[in-house]
Amino acid sequence: MSALLLGMAITGPTDAGASMVCYHVVNVDLWDVLYIRSKRSHLSKPVGAIAADHSGVIRATGACQPQHANPRRQWCPVDYFPLPAVKLSGFVKAHFIERHACPPT
Repeated sequence: MSALLLGMAITGPTDAGASMVCYHVVNVDLWDVLYIRSKRSHLSKPVGAIAADHSGVIRATGACQPQHANPRRQWCPVDYFPLPAVKLSGFVKAHFIERHACPPT
């Protein structure tokens, strides 16, 4: 079982499953960035940033919380792959992302 978990941990952004959800950045000016936060708070440390015109993959890792709240209040857990071998994990505000087709496998 540990081999299965290890395999899951190193899968890249293009290992698309039927239920995979991906996003792209919205409501961010071209000169600005969307910060990926370490916790569900704008006061938490940024672990990275996503440019408004990025070409990487933003993949959902869970549901946005709190559910049914205004998107300006929701935090969504994501993995961001600016390059295929680079992964940044954290939280972004739902107001700044929108569902987008995941890349093909």
